[in-house]
This record gives sequence, C-alpha cells and structure tokens, in this order.
Amino acid sequence: MVALLLAVPIVLASGAEAAYADGELLITSTTTYTVDAEAGVVHVVADMSLKNLFPCSGPVRYYFDAFFLPIPIGASSLSASTGGSALDIVTAPIADNKDYLQLEVSFLSNLNCRNTTQVIVTYDLLGDAPRSDGPSRINPAYAAFLAFGFGDDVDIRVVIPAGYTSETFGDEVVKTHEGGTTVYTAENIADPAEFEFFVSASNNDALVQTEVETEAGEFRVQAWPGDTAWQEFIIKQIEEGVPVLEELIGQPWPIDEPVDVRESHTPSLYGYAGWFSITSLELEIGEDLDSDTALHELSHAWFSGRWFTERWLSEGFAQVFASKAIEELGSNGLQPKAVNPTDPGKVLLNQWGDPTFAPVSQDIDDLETFGYNAAFFVVDQIAEELGDERLREVLDAVANDKTAYRGDADPEKSVDVTDWRRFLDLVEEVGGATKAADLLEEYVVTASEAASMIDRETARDEYHELVAEGGDWAAPVVVRDRMAVWNFTEAQTLITAAQNALTLRDELDAMAKELNTPYPVDLELVYESSNEDLDEATAAVQQQIETADALLAAVDAEGDDDGLFGSIGLIGSDLGSTLDDAKAAFAAGDQDLARQHAQDIIDQIADAQSTGKARALVTVAALLVIALGGFFLIRRRRLRKQQGSVVTPDPAIAEVVDSLA
Repeated sequence: MVALLLAVPIVLASGAEAAYADGELLITSTTTYTVDAEAGVVHVVADMSLKNLFPCSGPVRYYFDAFFLPIPIGASSLSASTGGSALDIVTAPIADNKDYLQLEVSFLSNLNCRNTTQVIVTYDLLGDAPRSDGPSRINPAYAAFLAFGFGDDVDIRVVIPAGYTSETFGDEVVKTHEGGTTVYTAENIADPAEFEFFVSASNNDALVQTEVETEAGEFRVQAWPGDTAWQEFIIKQIEEGVPVLEELIGQPWPIDEPVDVRESHTPSLYGYAGWFSITSLELEIGEDLDSDTALHELSHAWFSGRWFTERWLSEGFAQVFASKAIEELGSNGLQPKAVNPTDPGKVLLNQWGDPTFAPVSQDIDDLETFGYNAAFFVVDQIAEELGDERLREVLDAVANDKTAYRGDADPEKSVDVTDWRRFLDLVEEVGGATKAADLLEEYVVTASEAASMIDRETARDEYHELVAEGGDWAAPVVVRDRMAVWNFTEAQTLITAAQNALTLRDELDAMAKELNTPYPVDLELVYESSNEDLDEATAAVQQQIETADALLAAVDAEGDDDGLFGSIGLIGSDLGSTLDDAKAAFAAGDQDLARQHAQDIIDQIADAQSTGKARALVTVAALLVIALGGFFLIRRRRLRKQQGSVVTPDPAIAEVVDSLA
C-alpha cells in the first residue's frame, strides 16, 4: 500500500528554533472512485478536512502552507479547491517509485494552529497501457485499479455503474446497490497505510467483438477497445493453432456452439494467465501476446472436466499439446522442469485441487507453480514414451469412453469421465506404457492410493496370464469390467473361474482334434460375453465335452471288429453316414441331435450280433429248406432206381446249424 506523504509544518515565530512533529496535521477524508464507462476513466474525488493540531501557546507556533499527496502516474485532470476557489498544485517524481507522483497542494492562506480547512482534490485515473507493468487497466470495457484514501481518518467509496460485473480484492468492504449502481464502502479505516482495496469491474457489452468462423468451430473474439494488437494476435492463434491442435490430439474441436474469447486482466489478479469455463463457453485470456497461454487455454476445450476428473491431467495435457502446437507452428515450445522434492509448494498431484480463486499470495503462488510444472512433467514423460500415434489412441479412448481392457469386438463403453486410475489403465493397456505407474507412484498418488496400485499389479499379472491362456478366446466381459473399475478381489475370483473354463476348453480342443471336427464358434462367444459369472460358459463347454465323449464312443464302436454275425447284423446300415451326421450336428451346436446319432451308432453296433445271428438263422433255414427240398426231389427220383439207400446232409449246412444251436 502506498503510504501517505506527510505535510511539513513551518515555524511561524522568527528567531525561534525550528521544530517538526510527525502527525500534527490531522486529515479526515472521504475518497470516492466513480467508474465512467463512456469516458473510459475513473473519476476520483478526495474530500478532505485538514486540521493543524499544533498548540497555539508557547514561544514557537507552527503553520502549514501546503501538504502532499501521492497521485498515480498517468492521472489526468488534476485539480484542488477550497470553498470553490482553486488551489495551486505541483507534481514531482518520488525517488525509487515508478508508480506514483507527489502532488503538492498549496493552501490559499496559512493553516495556523488549531485551524481547520476543507480541500477537494480531483483527478481521473486513466490506467496503465495494455501489457505494461502497472496493475491498473481502465477502458470502456474494463476497470482495474487500487482504491486508497488520504489521511488519518479515512473513508473510501467506489461506485460501479450498471452493466458492470465487479469484485474486490484485499480487505473486507461493504457492498451495496444504489439505483442500479454497485457501491463498495470502507469506513473508519484504522490503518490506511496498510489497507488493501483493489477493484476489478468488467463491462462485456463494451468489448470490441470480431466473429471468427473456422472449419473447426465459431469464435467471438472480444477485445478491449483500442487494443487491436491483442485482437489480431488471438485471431491468428485460433485460425492457425486450432487445426494443429485437432491433428495432434486426433479429435475434432469438441464444441458445437460459439466460444467467447475475451481479453481480461482478471485472471492475473488471481495469479493466472487465463482460464476457460467449459460450462459457459467463455475463455478469458490476459492481454499478453503469448502463444503458449493462448494455445494452452484453447487446448482446454478438450482437456477439461469433460474428459478428466483430476486437475493435473487437464492442465498437464493442455500444456503438453500447447507446446507441441507451438513447435508444429515453427517456434520453440516450453519444456517442463525436473520436479525437485524440495521445491516450495510441493504436493502430490492427486491432492492438487481446483483453483481457489483467491488473491495471489506466496503460498498459493508456490502451490500453483509446483502443480503446473509437475503435471506438465508427468504427462510429458508419458506422452514421450507413447509417441504421437499411441497417444492419440489413448485420447480416442478417453474421448469416446472406450474401455482399457478390450476383447475381440469393438471396445465397450466405459465411464463418462477418466480419472487417474482409468488413465493409468489406458496408457498401459492401450498405449503400452511401462513408466507410467512409477511416475504416478512418485508424483501423483497418496499412500492409500499406492496400496491399491499394488493390488492392481497382482491382478493385472493374473489377467494377462488369462489372456495368454485364452489365445483366440478373449477375456470375458465380466473379468474386463471388474479390472476396469479396480475391483480386483472379484476380478481375481472371476479369473480363476475363467481359467477353469479354459482348462475344459483345452480338453474339448483335444477331443475335437481327435474327432477331426470343430465345435461351435458360439461357444467362444458365450465365454467372451459372460457378464455376470462364468457358470453358463463353463456349463456350455462341459456339455460340449459330454457330447464329444458320446461321439468318440461311437467312433470307437464303429471302428471295432464286428465279427461274422456283427457284420451280418450291420448289413444294410450306413454307420459312416450316421457318424458324419453326428459330427455335423456337433459342429453346428445341436447337442441333442449329435448325441442321438452317436447313440444310434452304438445301439446298432450293440444289436448287430443278435441281429446278425437272427439273420443268419433265417438264411440257414431258407438254405435248408431249399437244400432239403432238392434232396427229397432227388431222393424221390433215386428211390425209383435205388430203393433203401441212406441220405447224408451237406457238411457246410451242418456247421451253420451247429453254431446257431
């Protein structure tokens, strides 16, 4: 705070020793600051009562013929008056102070002991030029200035007209509304030299707006009146930078509605170069012509709460891609500094919360400086390991909510927003990163979160073993889902069940190979699509094994030596065709039909012996009938010639008859 320059008393009695007493001029004042939107200035009126406190007794009497006030450099329309009469004023520089001038105000007549006079000092604040070092900015669209009073007993009033949104920084003041205006008041300030009262007021209707239409989207660039340099600079960043960001990120500009890009001094009051409200689609950027800031804030169209839960992810990615875009456009992008564990403001990034939007303090500045650099460092290290193509694959999964743990089909939808856990899964499962977990353990996660990462490592080892064992059979949905939500206890139970199903699958593979027949492809789909447990998939594989068992039994039976009567019993049957039908039904997944065919084969073979014997008996009987008929015919003929001869049966027929007996 600027300290009041004290008035200097002058010795009245000649010949007496000069004397000086600090604080013997009592100044009581009310200073009013009124923002004038049309003129683009702030009118200042200091209404002061000045009293000479020196006693009128004694050999030496003191009077004042002038007093001094600090006036901001650049103030215009300076005047001082008392009772309607103008007072002489003179300005002079103050040693080692580049922000204020000394204003000397002369009284119309000497201010003698115990006397009081009224003085009104007026001037206009013009503010500092854009991109200058001074803190004040005053134009028809924006006013930011330090309000201070003069004297010992001080009141301050700040009047903001309708149409402005305003806020104050520093000590507490009273806010009221008077006929559409906003009035901030501080009364009876105990220590004026230490009192802090900074005002920021915006009138967006007075901004100079330029519509910018690009293939990516629409923008409304809103600049302070007269600051064409900023306006042209921002338009260039949008027209050239946004297409580069789209290509680097691998995702189109994600906002369909127009975005307001506004010049503002307010972010700097909180210690930031700019900010992007993704909900209101308002982007405020400081007046500095800084490509890194502009592209960083534009990157937040992607890297925001729409994509990421944690702030460090949004800020780290915004800075990484701002730097990449700057390099793509032909300049040198920023590089993160190595994170030093002794850096002031050190914090684990998962504990680096949202901005407090409090006035700048050393602690906040240290915290924010550390957080931004550490986030930049961690994300940059991961991005460098992945490379541009794999990084785009990861960001595609983030943008489109794709799961990190993937099967054979298109990745399922995951959660809407990516937190640090899902981010780690994505960069490792999709991107193939190997350093990310170590980086997060060192700079990001808390002790309890690090413990969950140990559980994750064990579960992931088991998961990858399952994937390897599965081969063409991708891990079931339910397993991948539990891994994605970090429910590792349940995931490991399901992995064991899935491995049991795969053991049965391997057994079935061997049986199918022996049958030289595939099993149904939907068996794999049942396994992969399991979304509650593995019971159905396990049962389906077991059922297929039982069917394969039946087929193998039929194959074995069909290949056995049927013997004489078995062969006779199978005459007219087509076991090969029935077996082919059984295998076809097996491959098609018609378990009942396959088993029916297999059983038919086994039943036919089992019945072949008895059927063969029956057939043989019928055949022999027929042969006997024929043979005996011929025998009797021949016999009758022979009897005529040879009466009394003996008949002897055919030996072959006799043998068959004996075997059937």
